[in-house]
This record gives sequence, structure tokens and C-alpha cells, in this order.
Amino acid sequence: MRGAGTFEPERLTAELEPFDLTPKPASAAKTGYLKFYHLDFAAEFPGLTHHMGWVDSGEFRIATQLYALPDARGSAIVVHGYYDHVGLFGHLLRFLLEHGLSVLTFDFPGHGLSTGARATIESFDDYVATLVDVRAHLQRLTMQDPVVGPRYLFGQSMGGAVSMEYLCQQGHDDFAEIVLFAPLIRPYAWRINRWVYEIARRTITERKRVITENAENEEFMALMRIDPLAPQVLPVQWVTALVEWMRRFERRERLPFPLRIVQGDADKTVDWRYNLKFLEEHADADILHIGGARHHLVNESEAIRAQMFSWISGFLHS
Repeated sequence: MRGAGTFEPERLTAELEPFDLTPKPASAAKTGYLKFYHLDFAAEFPGLTHHMGWVDSGEFRIATQLYALPDARGSAIVVHGYYDHVGLFGHLLRFLLEHGLSVLTFDFPGHGLSTGARATIESFDDYVATLVDVRAHLQRLTMQDPVVGPRYLFGQSMGGAVSMEYLCQQGHDDFAEIVLFAPLIRPYAWRINRWVYEIARRTITERKRVITENAENEEFMALMRIDPLAPQVLPVQWVTALVEWMRRFERRERLPFPLRIVQGDADKTVDWRYNLKFLEEHADADILHIGGARHHLVNESEAIRAQMFSWISGFLHS
């Protein structure tokens, strides 16, 4: 069970150093973090090295992690969703390592161990800049790509939105596959909630976060209730940034890259029917529909994860 033991976020954040590839002994704070979220994979993958530190991106310090396999056959980037952080993605990280991929991942500004006002941003372009800066920093450290072989991009929810915007701005030729889990374009019940937003932006700056049952997995929901890195507010500023990005993105005629999409039909976080229709009309989209699956697919029940990972394995091996 994740969430066991002690973990001191402030202590770990304070001791993070600039991200590099120099081996360092794990501190008590880092060890506590890895144990709390079950992210210590060293015993499972001989020779695996784990690097952790911060990367500058504009005004933010971005907590960045690299899991590097000694004989990796390729690499993957994992981009988390809103309210999320790297600590919640252990199932996906392990799956990618099992398939011989080194993994680069990070916490967005205002999320996890990164700096910034909690759970908000002025523009989604700042999220895109984070991905640009993290990738560029790693390439500067190695003076070349850290591993040979195919590269894959994985994005969950808001991470899917940021991934698509990144690809539109930066190009997509260096990714063999782009995999999105419940990608965000419009949030759930947007026709109603946009009017709620119009009222809210004139009267308040934030409201208390409501933690929804977004996975059929009690272990994950129990973690959500005690997660020390979970933001507790929904800033109106973030919704404004989403609306501005959404209006711009929906004006695109066609996305110049193919997508692999996993979507559950019990998702009440994004407007999945609208989102899939838009992506089917504006991209070459291969879609896996999973009956009964909710929003946080990488933390869904073991049976749902098995179905999803089996599908992904088919093109990771191709």
C-alpha cells in the first residue's frame, strides 16, 4: 500500500540540487519519498540509476527525475495531469521500465515538489515551456540524447493537453508513439460549468478542492486522502488559463501527428465524448475504449490497468 511511512515534502524540496547525472547517496528525505509512493525500483531492475533534482524553467524550479536503465532500448517521457505529481505514476513507470525504456518525468509548476503557486498557472504555455526546458537541460548534460532507440511520450489528462500543445509548437518527429490517457480538452459538464466559472471569476479567487472518486481503486483513493503533495484548492486563475488554451486549441484545423488514446466511459473529470469526437475529427487517432474505467487511468483497478497496458505493449514492441 502506498502512503505508508513518513515523508517530509518541505525537507526534500529544500535539499534538492540542480539536476545532473552525478551519482549521489539517497538522503533520508528522498528515501522517505520513494518509499511513500513506491517509486524505488532499484531491486527490480539491476543497474537502474535514479537521478533527482531541479531544472530552471522561467521563474520556476522544476523537480525532475530520470530513471536510467543501463541497456535501455529506448526512452519515455511521462507528463502528469492537473493536481497530480510524479509520485502517483509508479504503475506506469514500472511498466515502462519493464519494457526496457528509461523514463524522464517531472512535476509541473505548482505541483508536487516544484515551486510555484499551488495548482495554478498564468498560461498553459508555461506548462509547455516546462517540458521544453526539462528536455533541453537533459540534452545539455549529455551533449546528446541519453539513450538510443525509439522515444515515447505519455500524457495523463492535462498532461495530454500540454503534450499536444507541445507537439504543435515544437514538432513531433522524434517520438515513435504519443499515448494520451483521458486527454483534457473540455472538462466534464462544461456547458454548465462555464457559467459557474463566469460567475466565479468575478467574485472569488479560489474554491476548496473536492476530491472525486476518479478511479475504481480504493488503494489509490486512500492515498489521495492523505497525500501531502495534493493541492487543496481550485484557483480560478487556472481555469482562466485552461479556457484561453481551450479556445485556441479548438481552432486548430488538424493535428499533424498520430495519437494513441485510452479513454474510460465512466470518466466524470473530462468531457470524454466531446474530446474524443474532436480528436477523431482533427487527428489520426487510435482509441482504446475501456468500459467502466474512470479518469485516473494509470491508477485504475488492476484489471483495467492490465487491459490498458496489454494494448500499449502491442505497439511498444513493434
